Amino acid sequence: MLTMEEFQLRLDVDAGTVQVWIEEGWLLPQRDQAGFAFSELDVARVRLIRDLKDGIGVNDEGIGIVLNLVDQVHGLRSILREFLHAEAGGPPRS
Repeated sequence: MLTMEEFQLRLDVDAGTVQVWIEEGWLLPQRDQAGFAFSELDVARVRLIRDLKDGIGVNDEGIGIVLNLVDQVHGLRSILREFLHAEAGGPPRS
């Protein structure tokens, strides 16, 4: 897990932008006593956000839609994986 400062340095993003992205629901860091704790998933989401904004020119509303769809696909893949393992008689995998 990365602190806010580590996250900002690694991705070269300012705290205000990170805060807006958290408020928009684009990033979902964990909270602890020290503040926000960011995962590698959050790092990947920032890279996707930047690709969408800077590389493709997607507007903020579109980014929210794309991220929501990515989350849905990821969730469906997890459910399908569990279903396939159950059908095969094996234990569910994470």
